[in-house]
Amino acid sequence: MRVRFPRSALAIVAGALAAVISPSERLAPSAWAQEHLIVPDGPKAGEIWDAGLTPYILEPLDMLGMDSGINEMAVRKSAQTGFTMMLLASTAHYIDQDPCRIMIVQPTSGALADFNREKLSLVIEKSEPLKSKVRSQTSRQAGASTGTSKVYPGGSLTLAIATSAADLRSKTIKVALLDEIDEYPDDLDNQGDPLVMVEARQESFLMSGDWKRAKISTPTIKGDSKIDQAFEAGDQRYWFMPCPGCGEQFHFVFDRKHFKFEEVYPFKAHYVTPCCGSIVESHEKVALMKKGRWIATATRPGAYPSYHFDALTSPFVPWEKIAQRFIEASGDPKKLKAFYNLTLGLAYDVKGDAPDHVQLMARRSPELKRGHIPPLGLVLVGSADVQMNGIWYVIKAYGPDRQSWRVDAGYIAGATDDPFSGAFAVLEEIRQRRWPDAFGNTRQVDAFGVDSGYRSHVVYTWVRGKAATFALKGLDGWSRPALGQPTPVDIDFNGKRIRSGAMVWGVGTWSLKAAFYADLAKQGGADGMQLTFPAGYCHFGGWMDEVYFRQITSEYLGNENYRGRIRRVWLVRSGEENHLLDCEVYGAALAEYLGVSRMTEEQWRTLIADRGVPDEVKLPDMFAPAPMKAQANTQPSNTMKSERAYDSDDGVADSWWNQD
Repeated sequence: MRVRFPRSALAIVAGALAAVISPSERLAPSAWAQEHLIVPDGPKAGEIWDAGLTPYILEPLDMLGMDSGINEMAVRKSAQTGFTMMLLASTAHYIDQDPCRIMIVQPTSGALADFNREKLSLVIEKSEPLKSKVRSQTSRQAGASTGTSKVYPGGSLTLAIATSAADLRSKTIKVALLDEIDEYPDDLDNQGDPLVMVEARQESFLMSGDWKRAKISTPTIKGDSKIDQAFEAGDQRYWFMPCPGCGEQFHFVFDRKHFKFEEVYPFKAHYVTPCCGSIVESHEKVALMKKGRWIATATRPGAYPSYHFDALTSPFVPWEKIAQRFIEASGDPKKLKAFYNLTLGLAYDVKGDAPDHVQLMARRSPELKRGHIPPLGLVLVGSADVQMNGIWYVIKAYGPDRQSWRVDAGYIAGATDDPFSGAFAVLEEIRQRRWPDAFGNTRQVDAFGVDSGYRSHVVYTWVRGKAATFALKGLDGWSRPALGQPTPVDIDFNGKRIRSGAMVWGVGTWSLKAAFYADLAKQGGADGMQLTFPAGYCHFGGWMDEVYFRQITSEYLGNENYRGRIRRVWLVRSGEENHLLDCEVYGAALAEYLGVSRMTEEQWRTLIADRGVPDEVKLPDMFAPAPMKAQANTQPSNTMKSERAYDSDDGVADSWWNQD
């Protein structure tokens, strides 16, 4: 008996061979991702990516496709909106369907390591079309992948950081995917703007016109934000939705006229449409968002696609949470900046005008005694700025709502070239001094910091081995943290770190100055027979003179032409000095380090108990009339002339400003 097969062996072999050598079906990036891309993390980890919850990603994702006819695009966004999946999906699509040389740039080495480990590597490992193409890091073949380079037929993917000139000058690339560009430095090792350096890597593809560049970021400061400028240079697309009442297209905007909520839990947030006043309840937001589409609001010749998306429209953030964040941020400039940047996806407009120093002097309170901690001053910090012939310093106390009181401030005249004598010997007495509080107790500063920008090695020696004592260094830039991670600076001749050596801590001075000036502008008021003060209010004693107030108001926020673009920077007024302003800023950084802005009510209660504060001034009555009365009773009036920071044998002259 002869058995007949529907297809011959030759046909079967030929079919299999054809399947291997024939090109894969051409798919747009969004279609490819919904068929092949595996979600690396989150609640849907391990599943095929479904754009149903984030339909707003589809259009910008397809703009990154080689067939879109678009070379450049920008996305200005709030945090946690899903655009990292767009970056992953476009990268995966290039590898599978348009292999070429790609570069992904992250702002820091930590951000790059997290992105590679927690997202990109998992996508490559779990998405079928990729794992067979990207060479393994364990492969012994020449050209194997590494931690920062993924190799595949037809191209490679380079993972770079914006703080490494070597990374950005490494090779020619066709596709540049630039993540969180507002955190990139303005100038990289005096070699230029990282964004310009990346553009130079794409020079070879300008004539062919098949290059791609995407800029994605949460914004920072208005007038200095790179993504803000990139968004405004484009056609400015927003996610418009049909009004449930009249059908007219609108997009969500955060203002109290349309976005309404109550000031207390559960907030009851809802949106009033601008067209006909229809009400959109919080639980209706996601369904309405899914009916939306992108509409360009600034179309013009040469404008590339630029997108704005924020938490107000995002399916991941309830409106009640947005209302809560706004309420909690009110009165705190640092928190307001974070709210605008991370929740609204908008650049924060810093008010850089310092109050008039004469008006600040008029606020001095004669009841605040020099050298004494007021009743509400629970956290005590000290800071100093070293100069050639002396040291400026400020001691200040903070309360639970960031109100601050100057306990002492001044100038120590003397040599600063020896950490064990001269002005540094007096500074050590100040650091160790036990300051009396309003309740009969004494305590030392909780943290002390010294600017190491001048006489650095002397400062390093002075701080070495001292508990809660920091060598500080001011850093430019609007995205710097108040106090960053420390860097070892005591290294021996063999390049090894000295055990128990000094560490230098970077201070994000730009944002801290903005917050300080915003707090300076706050005014106290009368509530019946008592004075009340807003969160962050700055208190000054009657013993403080004009020198202090001129110095703390010595800077302003101006525009600077920096490598062909305008940026917002702090400038010193002509003829003024800013040493005490630096001390104020460094003190604020230490307060942030100690958690003044982050501590919970329970943590403040614990601290109050540790400080020995009487029951009548404990939370929740910290800001009731009792503390104000206690403060008045425990700090008698005095004048600057009769006050001294120390006793007669402490080496500090009678006058407060003890300059050469």
